[in-house]
Amino acid sequence: MHSIRRRKFLWGITFVFLALVWTNPLGIQSSGPFQDRPAHAGFFNHDLEIFEEVMQLVAGNYVYPPDYKKLFTAAIAEMILQVEKENLSVSPVYSGQVLEKNGKQYSYRLTFNKDENMQALRGVFDFLQREFQGKVSKKDLERASILGLMDSLDPYSVYMNPQEFEASMRDTEGQYGGVGMVITLVDNKLTVVRIIKNSPSARAGILAEDIITRVDGQEVKGLQIQELAAKLRGYPNTQVEIDVYRPSTKVTQLTTLTREIISIETVQYKNLGDHTGYIRISSFSKQTNDQLEEALEQGKRDDIQALILDLRNNPGGLLNQSVKVASHFLEEGQLIVYTQGRDRDDKQTYEALYDERWNKKPLAVLINNHSASASEIVAGSLKDSGKALILGEHSYGKGSVQTIFRMSDGSGMRLTTSKYYTPSGIDITIHGILPEIRIEWDITGLANDPPPDNKKSAGIPAGRTIVVKESELQKFLKKKGKTINEETDLLVDFAKMAINNPPQPSKGHALAKARELAEDIHHY
Repeated sequence: MHSIRRRKFLWGITFVFLALVWTNPLGIQSSGPFQDRPAHAGFFNHDLEIFEEVMQLVAGNYVYPPDYKKLFTAAIAEMILQVEKENLSVSPVYSGQVLEKNGKQYSYRLTFNKDENMQALRGVFDFLQREFQGKVSKKDLERASILGLMDSLDPYSVYMNPQEFEASMRDTEGQYGGVGMVITLVDNKLTVVRIIKNSPSARAGILAEDIITRVDGQEVKGLQIQELAAKLRGYPNTQVEIDVYRPSTKVTQLTTLTREIISIETVQYKNLGDHTGYIRISSFSKQTNDQLEEALEQGKRDDIQALILDLRNNPGGLLNQSVKVASHFLEEGQLIVYTQGRDRDDKQTYEALYDERWNKKPLAVLINNHSASASEIVAGSLKDSGKALILGEHSYGKGSVQTIFRMSDGSGMRLTTSKYYTPSGIDITIHGILPEIRIEWDITGLANDPPPDNKKSAGIPAGRTIVVKESELQKFLKKKGKTINEETDLLVDFAKMAINNPPQPSKGHALAKARELAEDIHHY
């Protein structure tokens, strides 16, 4: 009888674990780098449950083999920092420490074994929360251990509490519930910077430089910008009242706005004349490719024959969006980028998805020191393919893929899971993207310092790079009758000359024309 009961109990436990595996399968990266994960911590003890989830994800998915001694050292150190001012004695021992308070001690040593180190960390956690009960919470200790662990990884691997994770996902989605205005603090006044078209704010007639003095009857003076933004955002179809002061008329008006889903504008289009189009992409969100397609359709209506794609100050975003963007300017099936994870067989290639007429037109891509991640994928693929002329500055050099994981408590983690390479095999993190035409900002000093010495030439000998000084280019344009003012973008003007008048049939021709222009510029 006891044997039968025991067998039934074991079958019950087995069913529970099978159910957990079946209903919570390991997610895979799909349209966006997002994965849901179940809790795998202790079955009966929920202490450090989220820490264990994070550790398991790092152990199984981080781009580099985890150094468990380093990870747990950082996690424990951050926990101790929460109480170090409370008369805690910490003495080092071989590969570990001795903690002492009021004659009570706990000692531990760390190894390169994850499970052994987990026991040590749990011991430190129990000692600290017991000896400092009422002064530090379990939640604070666990969060500290997670932050310590994550800080010991690369700069792009980040843990986010539930509120931070929700905000991050909203930005990644490229849309939110709000009123459609970009705001900032100017002299402690909540000032409107820009109004998003077709938004509640636009329909209400709110303008840039208007000042918001009250939100729902509450004065905004003294609030932080994050608090102010949170007050304006909310669920769609809810209302918010704002008092808007217009400096030009010195009139304050009470306006009621109904929140709605706001699509963040990441793409801007402009017809530069001479059948040349200009498209600026500020980031890569879920809306970017749809917005780019609208811009390209407008370009067709404007009979655009040459295009300038501006990726300056673009910090990146979603990998799949960068692939879609690059696809418009490549031939279908052409390699755009490939990622390489920790294991040799953990490799994935991404190819062009479309076959459009834009891959036959002259294209210039603008980058600078702040062009990173997804923008480097686009620039690198178009450079390697010979489809585009790259102008500007050496890019940032952020060639790693982050996958987003959701924890069981609603928090989340952005973890570096692989690195990406241009079609010719250039490691973007090491080399960045080197422009073929580099601008030296010798007047305004717009550029940051050159990239670190370890960022070598990205596939093109430094001697072949065309270097044009800002002062020379400015003088050259003035001689050509161009009016130079604060609205003038010298790099756009140079790019337009290099690929148009007449439209150059290939990158080689555009590069040859750029060299010819550079020679002319140097003679002025």
